Order: sequence, then structure tokens, then C-alpha cells
Amino acid sequence: MLVILAISAGTLMTILFSLMRNAGKKDEIAELLAEEEKEKEKEDEKPKGEYAGGEDDDSQPWEKEADWWQK
Repeated sequence: MLVILAISAGTLMTILFSLMRNAGKKDEIAELLAEEEKEKEKEDEKPKGEYAGGEDDDSQPWEKEADWWQK
């Protein structure tokens, strides 16, 4: 019974020690995400240019032209 209590107390102490040790560290992933979001906001603020293509059509960029076989 004492062994079980000692093991459980040791486990709790280990968990608490690791929580206290890591509580002061900054989260690197959160910082990277914040930087990425700032960059995305800066891109959104830039004025968008017109489409560089010649004609205004409804086709998707990966689709071939409708008359590709005639050329």
C-alpha cells in the first residue's frame, strides 16, 4: 500500500514539476502563426492588379481552351 502511494505521489510530483518548468516557455508555433498572419494581412492590404490574361473567360486555369483541337 505504501509503495502504491509513493509511486502515485512521485508521478504527481513529476507532472507538477514538468508543468512548472514549461509554464514560462514561449510557444514557438504560436509565434510563427502570428507572424504568418501578419504577413497575410499585409498581402491583403496591397492593391490587387487586373488579371494578366488577354480575354475574360470563365474557364479554370488548368482547363484547355475550347478550340484547342483546331489549332
